[in-house]
Amino acid sequence: MRRREFTLDPAVAAELEALEAALAGDPAAEPELAALVRDVRAEAPTMEPAARARLDRRVERGFVSPLPRRRFALRPLIPALGVAGCIVAAIVAIALSARGGNDDFVSSRGGGGASVTSQARPESSDAAKSSSGSGSGSAGSSSSSPALATPAAPARQRRVERSTRLELTTTDVQKASDGVVRATQAAGGFVQSSQVSTGDGRSTSSFVLRVPTSRLDDALARLSKLGHVKSLQQSADDITGAYDSASGRLTEARAERRGLLRALDHATTAEQVSSLRARIADNRRELQRYQRDFNAVRNRASLATVGVDVTGVARKQATAPSDGPWTPGDAAHDAVRVLEVSAGVALIALAVLLPLGLVGAAGGFAAVTLRRRRREAALSA
Repeated sequence: MRRREFTLDPAVAAELEALEAALAGDPAAEPELAALVRDVRAEAPTMEPAARARLDRRVERGFVSPLPRRRFALRPLIPALGVAGCIVAAIVAIALSARGGNDDFVSSRGGGGASVTSQARPESSDAAKSSSGSGSGSAGSSSSSPALATPAAPARQRRVERSTRLELTTTDVQKASDGVVRATQAAGGFVQSSQVSTGDGRSTSSFVLRVPTSRLDDALARLSKLGHVKSLQQSADDITGAYDSASGRLTEARAERRGLLRALDHATTAEQVSSLRARIADNRRELQRYQRDFNAVRNRASLATVGVDVTGVARKQATAPSDGPWTPGDAAHDAVRVLEVSAGVALIALAVLLPLGLVGAAGGFAAVTLRRRRREAALSA
């Protein structure tokens, strides 16, 4: 059975190529890597002849295991899981249609509720140019026919830039501002800029935070506890095209540098050497610029931007309800809305994972059939 192939990051692939060139003794290899290879080989212990002979015999045999390993066959269950997922998705869709819910994310009572909006900006023109030929690729696409038509095409990793705007009201702005800094540090982020204004009048503070995208939800949960959430806005921007474009330019510049170094090593005249040195200097400046661009795009994907505005209010204004006490009916309504939102999220997840599950089921069935036929042919022989 063939091993599953993974696509390496272009930057990692370039570094591996440089290391292979140093191991092979290529004159155009990186001087630091070449020196490291020489030092390691000088310090490496010598292998005994008997051990080398045993290793050579194992290599000739192909490292065949004496006993085959028995693994639990999970692939035959994949079609059944796919059918069960279709049934659950149909039940959820019927329930949502009968409910007829609106597009609000969280119910609001008067002016005291928290409104959450989600926005998605289309990919920039530069990103669209670099990602041409890879399909429509929209995050919200619900069509599964292209995935079923081309099951062999691997889906590339999407790079998404997330940004959030949070408005809080509290009676102690200074305490809430200190809590913002602590919550950011606890999530592994940092404060990019801050402005705090306190006095006898109205106190305010504003922050621009950079938080790891993987810890964004945890950071928002901590920040929401610092005061009353007046509003929360979230947006996501697909920057996969920009990321691939920056990575491609950096890889091409590194390849050009290796080619120039090889040409310089084979140059015979002073004119050729001078021309190649000038081109290498220009290439070095391009490498620095492309590296900065790539780092900037990578940080946009790995670090989310969180804007926090804290506004001070009087104690009576902060504690007085806007439209009366919170009744059990309000609690039941909010519970229903939470269930509807959870069902919608589950439906979207099933819509995304169902085509992948069907493709995986087909591939697993084909692999099991092929392995059975090979086994039968071996037994017959």
